[in-house]
Amino acid sequence: MTHAASRREFLRRASAFAAAGIASPYAMGFAGITAASAQNAADYKALVYVFLNGGNDHLSSFVPYDSASYSRYAKVRKDLALDRATLLPITASSPQDGREIALSPQMGGIQKLYNAGRIAIVPSVGPLLQPTTRAAIDAGRAKLPRLLGSHFDQANMWEGLNEASEYGWGGRMADILAAMNAQPTMTTISAVGHSRFGMGVNTSAFTVADYGVPQPYFEPGSPFEQAVTGSARRTNLLEKAYTQAHESLRDVSGIMSRAILPDETFGKTPGQGMNELANGLRTIARLIGASGVIGARRQIFYVELNGFDTHSDQKALHPQLMKKLNDALVFFDSMLGKIGMRDNVTLFTSSEFGRNFTPNGDGTDHGWGAHHLVMGGAVKGGNIYGKLPLISLNGPDTAYYGGPLLPRISASQYAATLGKWMGLSNSALRDILPDLARFNTSDLGFMG
Repeated sequence: MTHAASRREFLRRASAFAAAGIASPYAMGFAGITAASAQNAADYKALVYVFLNGGNDHLSSFVPYDSASYSRYAKVRKDLALDRATLLPITASSPQDGREIALSPQMGGIQKLYNAGRIAIVPSVGPLLQPTTRAAIDAGRAKLPRLLGSHFDQANMWEGLNEASEYGWGGRMADILAAMNAQPTMTTISAVGHSRFGMGVNTSAFTVADYGVPQPYFEPGSPFEQAVTGSARRTNLLEKAYTQAHESLRDVSGIMSRAILPDETFGKTPGQGMNELANGLRTIARLIGASGVIGARRQIFYVELNGFDTHSDQKALHPQLMKKLNDALVFFDSMLGKIGMRDNVTLFTSSEFGRNFTPNGDGTDHGWGAHHLVMGGAVKGGNIYGKLPLISLNGPDTAYYGGPLLPRISASQYAATLGKWMGLSNSALRDILPDLARFNTSDLGFMG
């Protein structure tokens, strides 16, 4: 929209507010950027991507629980095996050949959300270029993602799901969904800084701090502000484009700062400020609560929990991470409940890879597939979507002897199920996720 058109639209909507008797500074301030008067909560949907940075050991999060599986698990994991008596069992209606799993002892809140039908488990997920078997790997016939086990490359693979593109699948979805929002810049938002996930062809993730209100892009009236603004008076095309970009970021930051829900809306954050995931999710919940004001119908958020590269001291470190994850997700669910948005928001996890079945001392090495969870009121929770693997050093669910879990579900299928819920067409999903066409289904069934 041109500057002149934007001004005309502002005046038109301001007049509409005034005619309705709504002439407060708050209403007038947003008259030009919101369609809130025509919005309702049922029209809003958001994805929240929680990335477990470092490679979560899923076998210390979702632990084999039936007697036969636990016995094999304890034999393989040795000193890293969790005590069966401390585990939190869950049940599933999907057939699992007698196999069961339980959650780690720190995930009691997640167990309650699972039992309440707001969390689903998706096992054996990972980047796949095509359906892959252990036999095909052993025979050298399998086409595998590049540089498996590399933090950087597998994080990029999860965030892009397209080895031929530098863009992220969240950003590519946002390219399509942004037209549904009064402010396209607010379609993708990162609470932790830049990531490939939010990079689209025509959109890019707006970054906010995980500790509060989005800050102005630069100090008003400062020499720097004067140097990088004033696009109306610029004659040099490069200067004009640069200052317009800065002014746009400044304006969006101001809009978000005024629209975001007050910090006191949700009470105390768990962890006394030390739970970075809870901090980030708090900011995201405050922004979701402002969606009607800013005229947003579709949004995609990104946040991380760090510390999962547990090569050593895993038995001490991993429980702390599970407590952070548990407390943050329970808090986020409560915040969404408070603002009536549980059914409108779906949170999901991933990690660049799982970790090997066998320990490497008091830790684990980089793996491949892993189990993940999806949370929200629209999730068909209380169930496991996929088959639990056989725990074996050299079985069909192990990519190589003693090594990582072989994914049975493609990360592209996982992403497509979420994208379909957001309203993307099958053709759009196949364009965004090119490997999807090689799999029999693009919908894993965990979304309502």
